[in-house]
Amino acid sequence: MSLDWKALLAARETETHFVVEGRHAVERLQTSSYSVERILRIGTDLTRREASELLGFHFHRSHLAIARKPENPPLSALVSTPGTVVVLPEIADPGNLGTIVRNTAGLGGAGIILGKGASPWNAKAVRASAGALFRIFLRRSASLTDDLRQLARSHTLIGTSLSPRSVPLANLPVFAGPAALLLGPEDFGLTGQLESLCHHLVRLPMSREIDSLNVASASAVFLYELQNRSIAAERTTSPLPNT
Repeated sequence: MSLDWKALLAARETETHFVVEGRHAVERLQTSSYSVERILRIGTDLTRREASELLGFHFHRSHLAIARKPENPPLSALVSTPGTVVVLPEIADPGNLGTIVRNTAGLGGAGIILGKGASPWNAKAVRASAGALFRIFLRRSASLTDDLRQLARSHTLIGTSLSPRSVPLANLPVFAGPAALLLGPEDFGLTGQLESLCHHLVRLPMSREIDSLNVASASAVFLYELQNRSIAAERTTSPLPNT
């Protein structure tokens, strides 16, 4: 059965496929493990007007691609990958999700576990990830509670929270091994049930009567701190060179 690429461009995302926009993103897609179904070049395969009509907005870039969504990886794939595992129970905004994907890839994260919420293959999320989407594991969890209980056997679960039980990030106790960072939804944060599964709850101290940062911005701060702690721990445990 031939690929109906015009219908896919109009849909932007289906259960099996998604669209990638822009030359740099398409180039990163081509060097990834994703299956590329078709690459379309403006001026060669279709005109800019045709692309704009299919996509539903004025398309000003030079390349489009249609790729197949990867299979959902097992939890073991994330557990065995070095770095912090980011857990997103319910991120609603695809732009925030794409930025968190980029932050996770850029700041040493192992991958992301998704509960409900936006799709990482939504066009807005793909754009915001700037190609990082093709570089890390993304798992859609059928049961987030079960995944977290399994993850707790090998990782320290750290929940971001404004709860009175949370501590400033700088006061997070020292812990051994990798971490899993739970970031709650933009509006109401982590549920009490999810907080109860966490080993630690942390917050970012704010000033000028600001409650918190945007979840995507906050993710970068938390990931940077956890990456630095991991690097410092490796230096501390590494044997001294012979002199």
